[in-house]
Amino acid sequence: IQFLQIPVLKAALSDKNFFFEEAHPARRMIDLLSRMGWEQRKSADDPLFQAMRRNVDLVGRDAGREQEAFAEAVADLEASIAADETVAETDIAGPIAKALKQEKAAEATRSAKTAVAMRIGGNGAVEIVDSFLEKKWTTVLTVAYTVEDEKPGAVANATRTMDDLLWSVKPKVTAEQRKELIGKLPGLLTTLNKWLDVIKWQDADRLQFFAGLAECHASIVRAPLDLSPARQLEIAVEAAQQDAIRRIEKEQAAAAQEQEAGADEAVITVDGLERGMWLEFVQPDASVRKVKLAWVSPLRSLFIFSTGARQEAFSLQGEALAQASR
Repeated sequence: IQFLQIPVLKAALSDKNFFFEEAHPARRMIDLLSRMGWEQRKSADDPLFQAMRRNVDLVGRDAGREQEAFAEAVADLEASIAADETVAETDIAGPIAKALKQEKAAEATRSAKTAVAMRIGGNGAVEIVDSFLEKKWTTVLTVAYTVEDEKPGAVANATRTMDDLLWSVKPKVTAEQRKELIGKLPGLLTTLNKWLDVIKWQDADRLQFFAGLAECHASIVRAPLDLSPARQLEIAVEAAQQDAIRRIEKEQAAAAQEQEAGADEAVITVDGLERGMWLEFVQPDASVRKVKLAWVSPLRSLFIFSTGARQEAFSLQGEALAQASR
């Protein structure tokens, strides 16, 4: 950087845009050299160090074309940094692959739990169905979300089956509704069993669940139909209103919880971290460890750091990083 003192001064004197453009080639070169210097490369054979020296020489070599030289130097330095980051990713390819798999599994589980939670509790359904959805269908939905990329439509199928099951155990106050239930039951039971085979639920509890479900369906079909059309409509409207109110309440509660988490300063700090940034971690013995953020997972749930010259790498979950920030 010291060797660039005169070329940068000339660039500032000859081009007034130097003071107004952060991306001015001369300013950009100083920024890149500063960033690369953080790496503290100690070997003269290091590719980044060689790129730094090569481009400083380039700018100082031709006094008559500083502007073009600065632009060429910036392009070469950026290419060198990109190549170095590619090598860095190769070095941590194993941890990245593991992290992506973990993140995908965690996101699948979270989506499945949310979908089930939005539908159970106080919905007029039999308790056995709510328990089944929470304990078993969450697992089914997790599998569906996990394989959705390879088998498009899996999530839609599993979600539709869950909704059909909930519909099947709600009161049917007209002959038409009961006829529809009887017509849909064979297909519903077949789909339920196929998904349960996927998660390998084969114990006696499965038989007990289907026995309880059959008893529930039978009681719905056998219930007397002595309600007037007006009362039938009233019951249907009440059930729909209750479902809508319950769903809205759960969505509002989830949104409030998300908003509360979003106001957390530590979470905001973590959300603002970008690849290439340097952080300091205070160790239990009060020593300070300087590390570079080498990789961030797509959903920002996992962060991989490396020490200077990539001598060591370690990862942190987003929640753990937020706690460290606090």
